[in-house]
Amino acid sequence: MSLGYKQRQLNAKPDLRDWLQQVNESDELLTLNGVDPELEIGAIAEINAQKRGPAIIFDEIKGYKKGFRVLISATISPERLSLTLGMKPFSLRNLLTSLEGKHSEWLSKERSFSPKVVSDGPVLENSANQEEIDLLKFPAPLWNELDGGRYLGTGDIVILRDPETNLVNLGTYRIMVHDKQTLGIYISPSHHGALIMRKYHAQGKPCPVAVSFGHHPIMLVAGSSALPFGISEYNYAGAVLGRSIDVINGAVTGLPIPASSELAIEGFIPPNKTMPEGPFGEYTGYYTSGRQNQTIIEVSAVYHRDDPIILGAMNNKPPHDYTLLSSVMKSMMVKDQMIAAGIPEVRGVWFHEAAAVNFLIAVSIHQVYKGHSTQAGLIAAQTQVAATGNGRYVVVVDDDIDPMNLEELVWAIGTRSNPETGIDIIRRTFNNKLDPIAPRDSKEWSASRAVIDACRPFSQIKDFPVVVSARPEIKKLVAEKFRQLNFSEKDRTLDRLDVK
Repeated sequence: MSLGYKQRQLNAKPDLRDWLQQVNESDELLTLNGVDPELEIGAIAEINAQKRGPAIIFDEIKGYKKGFRVLISATISPERLSLTLGMKPFSLRNLLTSLEGKHSEWLSKERSFSPKVVSDGPVLENSANQEEIDLLKFPAPLWNELDGGRYLGTGDIVILRDPETNLVNLGTYRIMVHDKQTLGIYISPSHHGALIMRKYHAQGKPCPVAVSFGHHPIMLVAGSSALPFGISEYNYAGAVLGRSIDVINGAVTGLPIPASSELAIEGFIPPNKTMPEGPFGEYTGYYTSGRQNQTIIEVSAVYHRDDPIILGAMNNKPPHDYTLLSSVMKSMMVKDQMIAAGIPEVRGVWFHEAAAVNFLIAVSIHQVYKGHSTQAGLIAAQTQVAATGNGRYVVVVDDDIDPMNLEELVWAIGTRSNPETGIDIIRRTFNNKLDPIAPRDSKEWSASRAVIDACRPFSQIKDFPVVVSARPEIKKLVAEKFRQLNFSEKDRTLDRLDVK
């Protein structure tokens, strides 16, 4: 894969087309014409994610106007995710190293990067109101075969304002097309967006809402990250890039819309008014929520650029469009939160894509006192990021184990953990109905978390059996000396030998 991103572009403006130009110059962008939006787009997205392929733009989509496009696979490679975060292209391990401490830094600076209100922008190139609105003209794929409808919003950001605090919140929630002027929206009850919506509905008022369906991927990063209450995702995205996001105040709701959005709408979520929505293939790799009556958006205005690009983010059995992004961001955040909680010698944290990200967390520590590993596991399980998502297992390992390597992780569990003394269960923890083992007929669902201590017993560290393996410097030596073996290429995805 080419890493030909130009240094001058790393601080480019947060515009999707500018981002695509950078990706195209590195030969990581592919355009496909004539694809059927029923199943073909989804199938291509699934296969492409499995092979860590290029970003793909679909044009001349069957049934839609030429130029009305869909983008997939934006952040499925470490290099494109690095670019999205305003960094030079890194391998996965180097990206994680470069992100250490960044979450805390960005949070500390976010107040300095409030969005900048402008009077005009590309999103206003075209507009429609009332009877002119036709949402059916924008490409909305049937992402998975058993989905209950076409979903325009998968990589979207939903923009809401808290009526009590005036804080603007961005969240990424699934949005289905019902008809020309109506969208279905599902927000998990624990998310900030649902809390804001309920405040309006408790007063008998419709909830004002704006949605952007195409934008620089940094907006997807911010909208899909579990930021603390009181932090605006606009500010966080600005802090990540080191520049404020330009926004336009919507004429209908007054909500700030990205000025460079490809496609955006304004409208209202009425109380006590629903329509059948779903099922939808979830990030867990299952259909879990079924077809149920969910809230709707009555659209009042539509804005879009000439030849708009919808940012799609496919969900299915991992890996998919969200897994790498989520793994990297959550791993970075939880490591920062563990350190802030006073846990010493945290060497690495990794949310495993293979377990749909949330369900398996590996934590590597350098043990310095008795009970250190148990403390690290319990704190990791209940950090703000880990505790507010579906979770299942936290495995704590010594610092000679690579937490990103499933083979090493399983080896540590098998050879260093004692089931009788090494597994702690945290009961009645938060979970939502997207958990595939949640009872389908229950209104509420709490679950448990297992913390597995797969570290060498602290009392035996000095006399624990020695690992049988060649030293890293010897491996590096032979990889460099006998390059025809291509050892470095085989291990490139995890940088195991760190051979350039």
